Amino acid sequence: MLVTEGETLLKRPIVIVWTPKAWLATTAAIGAMVVMLLVLARTAMMVSAPFSDAVCGRIIVIDPGHGGDDCGARGRSGLTEKDVVLDIGRHLAGLFNRAAVYTVMTRDEDEDLAGDSGLGPMQRKRLDLESRVDLAARGGADLYISIHANSFPEPVWSGAQTFYHSRSEESRALAQAVQKELVARLGPNLRKAKPGDDYFVLRKSTMPAVIVEVGFLSNPREESLLAQPDYRRRVAEAIFHGTVSHLVESYRKRKGGEGQRAEPVSDSRADGVEQEGIEWALRSRVRAALNPAEDEVILYFAGPTNFDDDLMPEVRKVPGIASAATPEERASKVVAELLKGPAGGSVLCPTIPRGTRLRSIRMAGGVAYIDFSRELATSHWGGSRAEELTVYSIVNTLAEVAEVERVQILIEGAEPVTIAGHVVLDTPLEPNFDLVRFAK
Repeated sequence: MLVTEGETLLKRPIVIVWTPKAWLATTAAIGAMVVMLLVLARTAMMVSAPFSDAVCGRIIVIDPGHGGDDCGARGRSGLTEKDVVLDIGRHLAGLFNRAAVYTVMTRDEDEDLAGDSGLGPMQRKRLDLESRVDLAARGGADLYISIHANSFPEPVWSGAQTFYHSRSEESRALAQAVQKELVARLGPNLRKAKPGDDYFVLRKSTMPAVIVEVGFLSNPREESLLAQPDYRRRVAEAIFHGTVSHLVESYRKRKGGEGQRAEPVSDSRADGVEQEGIEWALRSRVRAALNPAEDEVILYFAGPTNFDDDLMPEVRKVPGIASAATPEERASKVVAELLKGPAGGSVLCPTIPRGTRLRSIRMAGGVAYIDFSRELATSHWGGSRAEELTVYSIVNTLAEVAEVERVQILIEGAEPVTIAGHVVLDTPLEPNFDLVRFAK
């Protein structure tokens, strides 16, 4: 129990939920704070240490993903990500409020944060993401919890999963604590917390942050579960208990002198030459293991089972690629094969939606500017990990062309954009072979 015998709690929970609209209502916000202070002054709130010192009074951003015209992933029954995660977010806010934690909801209605911007859908997604991160920063939050639902073309994929940015040790610890509770409270799940360095809200957050993917809407069983209010409450409880466990454990370590709050560690993807050397060394290992012939290329697709949420290579013969006159011609041939999907009879899964077309490729200074048709975004199945695999299946495959060092992905000629609302394509990307798994 969090409260010992004889101690008292507030007679009614103080529910303070800040939405984007509330930031504009300054007078109302000040009034709410005055009421809160008066209540706390008159009410004894005694909870067991170290819970009170570690948890009470914290400010936590709860970010239900998507909203408005952006429904996110969609299950076969029509269940949408935006509705599932908003309900979970509301339950989570209620749990934190009862523990005297102040919660900032990035949205408490079916809306995004792009406002009346007049932008197209892909550009709106970027503005929406920027607004969420900005709201968290202005709120002086201690933690940022973004809630999403996953999806993938292969319906066997399942399991809730947390992601963090590798530069933040506290984010990693929070993600692991939440993942532990998701596994314990929601049933069998072999997924583990993983880095998500390319996810926009993790990359741009100024406080420890995690993305919680609460399950796969593409999996019939999990879609059915996420449609149930009671199950969504259980998901919220798992996130709550994982977060509280992390806060208490961090407090105990600090008080016990076992280590202060960890400083952000170096973001390996921002280390320039050092990281570039690592990635190309990994690429060399893949090529040495697969040993493609002169007229063959290595394409990267998604793994075949629920335990293979990485990229896996396929060696394919491409007629005429060895004699192609220009880097653009070679790159076009490689991308054309990637768009076809895995070879017939392959167990691998596609990473690019059907109907996606290559509009153009041009090279400049080692960067391949590759422009796809809108189907890359409009027909994408959603999910943060799935979007990351889509992006790096393109980037890693194009790295097979000797002249390509980085890749800038465009959609209908526009940049910066996002495919499914998790990774913003605002800069040329280097290959990421950390995502690649292959038989040695």
